[in-house]
Amino acid sequence: MLLARIDNFLRLEDSNSMKNRDIVPIPLARRRWNMMSYLSYWSIICLCMSTWTGAAALYDLGLNGPQSLGVVIVGNAIITAISICNSLYGSEYHIGYSVFQRILWGTNGAWFGVLLRSLLSVVWFAAQAWMGALCVNVVLSTFSSSYLNMKNTFPDSVGFRPDELIGFVIFLLLELPLLFIKPEYFDLMLIVSSVVTLVASFALTLWVCIMVGNQGTLMRAPITLSRSEHAWAWIFGINTWYSGLVAGLANQSDYSRFNRRPSHSHWGTILGINIAGIFVPLLALFCTSSFAWKYEQTVVTPADICLLIMKEDYTPGVRAACFFLGLCFVVSQLSVTTVANAIPGGMDLSTIFPKYINTRRGALIVFLLAWPSQPWTYYSSGKAFLDVMSSFSVFITPIIAMSVCEYYVVRNREIKLSDCYIRGPQSLYWYCRGINFKSIFCFIAGSALGVPGLIKTANPKAKMSKGIYDFYKGGFIFQFLITFAMYWIANLIFPSPVDGRDEADYFNTFTEEERKRWNIAGADEKEEAELDASSY
Repeated sequence: MLLARIDNFLRLEDSNSMKNRDIVPIPLARRRWNMMSYLSYWSIICLCMSTWTGAAALYDLGLNGPQSLGVVIVGNAIITAISICNSLYGSEYHIGYSVFQRILWGTNGAWFGVLLRSLLSVVWFAAQAWMGALCVNVVLSTFSSSYLNMKNTFPDSVGFRPDELIGFVIFLLLELPLLFIKPEYFDLMLIVSSVVTLVASFALTLWVCIMVGNQGTLMRAPITLSRSEHAWAWIFGINTWYSGLVAGLANQSDYSRFNRRPSHSHWGTILGINIAGIFVPLLALFCTSSFAWKYEQTVVTPADICLLIMKEDYTPGVRAACFFLGLCFVVSQLSVTTVANAIPGGMDLSTIFPKYINTRRGALIVFLLAWPSQPWTYYSSGKAFLDVMSSFSVFITPIIAMSVCEYYVVRNREIKLSDCYIRGPQSLYWYCRGINFKSIFCFIAGSALGVPGLIKTANPKAKMSKGIYDFYKGGFIFQFLITFAMYWIANLIFPSPVDGRDEADYFNTFTEEERKRWNIAGADEKEEAELDASSY
């Protein structure tokens, strides 16, 4: 009796073991995002502190400013292409990443791809929240020099300082209310956040360059790498840059499904990645180079820059400037942790347990896992940050490759939406007892190719051939192409059942124009036709 009451209390309204309100195709009333929404979505991802840090950390590869910017430009072009390809099923059928995993892995096997991406969301949420904590400390330090110079009373084994702990707790408290906002209403917050972050990034760079008086030596440093080392530095730099935005790539369909028209998602993505995604890295490269010339150290976060400036010159003018800069970056980090990490993670968990977990509850679980993730260990150095970023793509890239192959090659862009919410042999995506073993084999094979390099990165003393480690450096290309080819061949040998689209728009997700293009009847029209036929 008690268990039944608990079950009734926790169970979501209109939910079952396969669906709830948040994972069915988005109805027309919730499709609110336009081109500016997607431009702002990608802008805030490209304007956040991790993007700044990722660009500045490219100096650690032995590249100078122009070379690092070249890495960013090439990386953004690749990211744009993959992002649009990987989000089209969301744009056209208005389902998210987690539901598409049922098509890719089977209705029972989908939990694996969903759980993997949810772990990525947890790690990235924690990492971005820790950066947000540093920004909170910038704001608090402008009020008190005692806080700025707070003595570290924690032992070295803890890994963080008391002020960092305070900032982390405050940031999470600020984050909590945002998790209760419905995803379709985030567009206005993204627009505001993008504008204030862009202004703050430009102001910080201009301030540092004027204060130092030159652009520093890193921008124009001569390349001392050999030709081979130089080429692989470029490849690894692109791989690292791609890995830093891989969460946005995996999340894209979660938001492309909210579009009013597919073109809104496409053009917003193109402009956001290739304008904001180049402008902020350029500012980061200039600012880091100038700052390193004066302070003889490479500082990779805007928060660290502001804190060091205040420690040297704690005047009212400097404090006021750092207050507004810190506040802008806090807003930026709140937006990116919510939209790019917590909400997608919540969507994933709602697909694994749809009867009890919706997007809001799932986002709260991601929120609670921030502390166990120990994000303070991610930023011990620029190299450590690069290692963390590049490790994500080893496991996400094969899934993206298989998803693109599944949608474009295997399915020819045809999805039977109703079968995504059926667990049983009558579903087109049942495969073998609900599991697509082709996906499992190709994922294991595609991921295994990058694991040795990942081990070498974590443990530099590990013995490994140069070729295997170089493969890891270019994993974004090699893993994608190899996994794509393997999955294509596997489906040629063992074809998946394909049966077109639904006859009717059972979820009320398509516009009249979309129904006509695909020859799909409205749900009401289908019912009327069946009633007429039964009367004869």
